Amino acid sequence: MKYSFITRHKNTYPISLQCRILGVTRNGYYSHEVRKNNRPDDPMHQEMIDWVKDIAESSRYSYGSRRMK
Repeated sequence: MKYSFITRHKNTYPISLQCRILGVTRNGYYSHEVRKNNRPDDPMHQEMIDWVKDIAESSRYSYGSRRMK
């Protein structure tokens, strides 16, 4: 949430000032930006994520990773 705020307002306020006020490191912000841009666009990957989310929701988040296999 904080990182998206910084991104939305980076043209208005300096990133370093926003990071200081919001209590995050500049390194953390830039790492988040890199991770956000490196997410896979593979449709199969998204299908697996949706499948895992469906299982988690149907079990009311009680299953662990071993049980989902």
